[in-house]
Amino acid sequence: MTTRSLFFVIGATSILGLTACGELPESQDRMGNYDVSYVDNLRVYINGELVAEVVSGEDAAVEWDGETFQISQLCGDEGVVCPSEAYWTEVAVDQPWGLDYDLLNFVNLSEDRGEAGQRMGGTLDPDGHFTMLSGLAVGGEGACAALGIGTVEGAFAEDNSTIDAGVVAFEWGAGCAIGEVIITGSLRLETDYEASRSGDYDISSVTPEEPIDAEGAEVDPDEPDEDYATEESAEGSAE
Repeated sequence: MTTRSLFFVIGATSILGLTACGELPESQDRMGNYDVSYVDNLRVYINGELVAEVVSGEDAAVEWDGETFQISQLCGDEGVVCPSEAYWTEVAVDQPWGLDYDLLNFVNLSEDRGEAGQRMGGTLDPDGHFTMLSGLAVGGEGACAALGIGTVEGAFAEDNSTIDAGVVAFEWGAGCAIGEVIITGSLRLETDYEASRSGDYDISSVTPEEPIDAEGAEVDPDEPDEDYATEESAEGSAE
């Protein structure tokens, strides 16, 4: 992959919540294979303000604090390369420790996108929403002194037929120099995606990595970490 490619590597935690009536929803099996499609867009935010939105091969000038820089200075010399050209297009969704734990893994089934069999780890909310961290490489990331943080978010439909409201993002807190422009605040790159279920969980087409936790560390499928126990499971164990 080039420095303009984007790829997933590690996961992040999310917060479990209660329903309006105070009862926890029943844990659901989210395992399955999905075809992923990306909106051919890239949104650029500075200090939370949307300053540009472009598609692959398109460039745009951004005026900021009296200076101007080109989006291509962030993501490539020939116009922006959007995630639709780089991210995984086929994934298997795994729950390595079962329904009583909120650990979620995605396995890359794309032979031509990144490393087939690679995993991304994260956590799943009872309502089907998930939040993960991702690794991200873009052409301009060397211009930022601070360590960037990538996130992948989405929500499973109730019947698991789709993943909706998907957003992939990468953000630097401060310290980016793009050409002659110094961005002292936050810089965020963002794109949209969705996924459709293509079948039952099946990773036989690749050699998968071992399951990982939300920190990206390898885990034993037979020894779940109780820190990942769902609230529903924890309450049941306490009774």
